Amino acid sequence: MKHVCLVLIVILSLSGFSQSNKKLGKLLLSGKVVNEKKKGLESKIRIYRSTEFIDELETSRIGKFQFEVDLNDSIAFVVMAENYVSKTVFVDTKVNDRKKHQSFVFPFFIDLYPVGRIPSHEDLERPVGKIRFSGSQFIYDLDFTKKANLRLKEFVKERKNPKVRRVNYD
Repeated sequence: MKHVCLVLIVILSLSGFSQSNKKLGKLLLSGKVVNEKKKGLESKIRIYRSTEFIDELETSRIGKFQFEVDLNDSIAFVVMAENYVSKTVFVDTKVNDRKKHQSFVFPFFIDLYPVGRIPSHEDLERPVGKIRFSGSQFIYDLDFTKKANLRLKEFVKERKNPKVRRVNYD
């Protein structure tokens, strides 16, 4: 009996130890970059933590991509294609302690707007979307995304039709 109790104590302590050392879960971002005609668009994706560059990946020829982000992290990723305005999306993967060992998938599309022959660049200052945890799953922050997309459309419109500003020298 004494040996059985000792074995049970060892098993229970190992079980508790392994559960406390479980790896954090991940968020799989799986998507497709499309152009204004909703056709897949080959592009590059650059990943940042704050302003520090982390990684770069290329989409497939038809715009498909996927990459993982650790939970309880915050990143930004920039999608760029030649002759298109880049888009930056924030991803906040903070989850509550009960969910931190689970893994999640967030599928989505990113549409890029053409800007003619003006090259696009990375623009961390003008994010167009924000992905966050809503208690049970990851979602787009719709209010943030709606406002950001309106600002982006105005920016694209202004780049296509630059305004000439007159200076009065009186």
